[in-house]
Amino acid sequence: MIRFAWLALLPLIACSSMKTQEPKTDRAYEGTVQKAFRVVRQGADLPGMRLLGKLGGALAPALRQNAETHQYVVRTPKGQIMAQSDEEFPVGECVQVIPQPDSSGPSFRYGEAQVVRSETCG
Repeated sequence: MIRFAWLALLPLIACSSMKTQEPKTDRAYEGTVQKAFRVVRQGADLPGMRLLGKLGGALAPALRQNAETHQYVVRTPKGQIMAQSDEEFPVGECVQVIPQPDSSGPSFRYGEAQVVRSETCG
């Protein structure tokens, strides 16, 4: 009888300890571009540079492919956020910053959020 009771309670105990995940809502920040900077985004090292030791450490910066991107400071109703994007927006433009699901703000590095033009700034 005790075994039967344990077998009946075991699924209930197992299910109650499982964490329930709430679906993530789309959290987008909307605001006006306050400042725009051109910044250099550091590219990845070539494969095998670490194997060359000190010589690889000296050559890596010269062989690395860097690219320019834009750093934006966006004023939202709840404060300021920062985001990097290859898209170009002028100061005063209404934009929407859409973070990736695993990113948290208020500062987003390259690839952590998408910056798009918006029409609904008030």
